[in-house]
Amino acid sequence: MPESSSLACAVAPDPVADFATALSPLIVVSPHYDDAVFSCGNLLSAIPQSTVMTVFTGRPRDARILTDWDRRCGFSSAGEAMRVRASENREALDALRAVGVDLDFLDSQYVRRPDHGSDFLADTLAAMIAQAQPSAVFFPLGLFHEDHVRVSNVLMLICHRIPSVQWFAYEDIPYSKRPERVGSRIAELLDRGIVATPSRVGGLKEGKARAVEAYRSQFRGLGYDDGRPVLHQHEQYWRLQCNMEFL
Repeated sequence: MPESSSLACAVAPDPVADFATALSPLIVVSPHYDDAVFSCGNLLSAIPQSTVMTVFTGRPRDARILTDWDRRCGFSSAGEAMRVRASENREALDALRAVGVDLDFLDSQYVRRPDHGSDFLADTLAAMIAQAQPSAVFFPLGLFHEDHVRVSNVLMLICHRIPSVQWFAYEDIPYSKRPERVGSRIAELLDRGIVATPSRVGGLKEGKARAVEAYRSQFRGLGYDDGRPVLHQHEQYWRLQCNMEFL
């Protein structure tokens, strides 16, 4: 028997496991039903029982209205759109073993003043995050779409209220395919006193394919045949220093 066989084998550290342990319990804040899975699906796959908190899940008072986006996605009304999208989201989160929480704010396409109620949104998110006591919260960097920018700005504003949490921004897929948007947003945050540092975690398994494919209606709106364009974009995260207010 070789002499080496009697020696204890050293086990190399697993950076993915260490990363997942440090972030659990995890909350990912998603503007719409698909955003968390598109942008953080592999991360969610690595940390089962994470919470996905989706902001704009409410149905407009007149559920019969039909916006251009909903029409492009193949729907006949806002009511149908939100019912189907909620079902798609449940399917996706089940695939990732994640827990969904809907906040029922209205998507900007259903309101005249999308910025109305931002203070209430900030207070709601702050209260729910504080109550959940997560180790880490991930939210959109806010690269495009007014709902994404609104959620990002609100969380930049309140993150200093909960210093015990590790705060991260994720690059919004599919909008992150234009790198100039990322650079511009990071520079904007720095001007406002928010320091963002790239958080590069290699080795996350590609565990989100089945979950991404659940959002079939959104592929039509985006002009995709399936989820492959989403899966071809890499997940990227930024660690935030939230020790001062978003000015």
